[in-house]
Amino acid sequence: MSDTLVDALVTATQNDLVRFAELWSMTDELRQMGISVEVTASLLENLAELAQRAQSNGLSLYCWWTL
Repeated sequence: MSDTLVDALVTATQNDLVRFAELWSMTDELRQMGISVEVTASLLENLAELAQRAQSNGLSLYCWWTL
């Protein structure tokens, strides 16, 4: 993941993550799969925590995603 994305995840507030999750859950792909805003918010919260740990340890974050 880019440093910019990791920085955004690290600095995002809980409200930011929920707002992004709401937008993300409205995409055609996720709506068709029935993935709720709660699921996307949980995923973003976990990803933000992982980004925080990686950054605090001077590590990079890599993500492989498939739908």
